[in-house]
Amino acid sequence: MAEGENSTHLPFRATKLIETPDVEGVYAVAIGVDGELCRLDADWNPLEQYARPFPMSIQHAIVVGDVLIATWIDRELLLARMGCLPLNRPFRDGVERGDLRVARNLEHAILPEGATWAHVLDAEPLALGSMDDGFVFVLWNRGVYGFDVTGVERWRAPPPEWPDLAHLPMSQETVSLHETTTTIEVWSRAGGCLRLSKEDGSKIGNSHFDIEGALSNVHGTETERLLLLNDGRCYLYRTGVKVADLATKGPVQHAISENGRWILSGWREEIAINGNDVQTKKQNEVVVQHLIKDEQVWLLTNDGVLSHSILTE
Repeated sequence: MAEGENSTHLPFRATKLIETPDVEGVYAVAIGVDGELCRLDADWNPLEQYARPFPMSIQHAIVVGDVLIATWIDRELLLARMGCLPLNRPFRDGVERGDLRVARNLEHAILPEGATWAHVLDAEPLALGSMDDGFVFVLWNRGVYGFDVTGVERWRAPPPEWPDLAHLPMSQETVSLHETTTTIEVWSRAGGCLRLSKEDGSKIGNSHFDIEGALSNVHGTETERLLLLNDGRCYLYRTGVKVADLATKGPVQHAISENGRWILSGWREEIAINGNDVQTKKQNEVVVQHLIKDEQVWLLTNDGVLSHSILTE
């Protein structure tokens, strides 16, 4: 490792690492704040020089089998793209941002370099999630779409609605998707949960959770849902019953469930929730993500450093 046995420094400031268990010789892919992509080996070392297939930040990204599905967005230029990049070969650099300014016509649209398929999006992508051997995403005021990995549409559903929450600000805005065995849960900023069939996108049910603030993300297991709010508040529900209500120092960037406990990537802190016990560990940097590797907990901080977590002890 570049920084010694217990830490390594990525070649850029990373927003997310995604493991790639179906790609031989590649352990994970790192995503940078400016759209950088880099494949990593089992020791977190880069397999080759990183690249920027598209000259803007990556908003959402998931791995499905041996490909990366990602969305890129630039609000200043009013541009959004979705593309599929293979993970069995190095990423390639694309055009510069200045090239996008002069290629505004749809027929001249520039797409991510090296993509096996890519689409120009006519609305902002709000959420992206995996779904069996495909994926699902939500476009603002357009709808919910189920695709396979070849970029072919399987089904589409109307824009998500939560009528009971219509009186709340931004209540109809999707912030997160969660996959269960048979459904896709679409979560709104006000705590609404719309359940759609994974088979055809048909509506199965609609409910909402009472929250004090704006929802930013949802993580879940078979029986639990962890609701993260913009201000760092966290609610943990088990079989629909609230079992924990936690205030943290700031926005929680990520969360994972491991051996019956939740590990939260907090604002300059790590947090572990195990039943009624809450353990915290201060950090000098913002914790972007936690990962489990070889039964050890690792953390990624916003300076691009991966290191062992004290929560492993």
